[in-house]
Amino acid sequence: MNDPYPPLPETLSRIKELCQASGRSTDDVLRVADLSRATGLVEADVRTLLSGGELTAPDPEDMVRQRVQFLWELNSTEQTQAQDLRELAAAINKTTVWARKIVAGEAKPNLVVGHALCKYYRVANSFLTDLPEDALNRELQPVVLDLEIEVDPEQALRDLNVRSISSRSAVTEQPDMSELARMVANIAEELDIVKKRLETPEETR
Repeated sequence: MNDPYPPLPETLSRIKELCQASGRSTDDVLRVADLSRATGLVEADVRTLLSGGELTAPDPEDMVRQRVQFLWELNSTEQTQAQDLRELAAAINKTTVWARKIVAGEAKPNLVVGHALCKYYRVANSFLTDLPEDALNRELQPVVLDLEIEVDPEQALRDLNVRSISSRSAVTEQPDMSELARMVANIAEELDIVKKRLETPEETR
């Protein structure tokens, strides 16, 4: 995992701590179905990792194929398959025959195609290759941030390097710190996406 996240156990511990501080239950915050869709993991595996368990390390090639199939099945229906396949083939610059093999798990995408697939389906660039615990940890980071904003928005702003907030007028209402923190976090995320795109080699775009 390339992103500077704390280890998964630390992330889970932090979420429990923040849930206690906010009075929310972890079941309410950690929605297994949503995490499954975001990570490409089956719900049983998500539950295992959330409970502190471990999974058998997957074969990397099989994992990539399964994640591609997962994306296809999640985003396509029998009624739209033909059109979806044509659009996918165009997005990855391949024939529909080859695209069909990829979504059927009969072919493994290379780096360029894998990047194009992630871009087409609007998932993290590491969606196809992250190990299960890394994939879950990745998707838990926004959960941590939302809870931190809820519990202590001013501290969340400081963590986002916002040192001070000035008002142009004495009669101006004080800003909603939670909304402001979320706005700054969204801007920071967009800037990070732009930075990663600029750092991506031209041949993988």
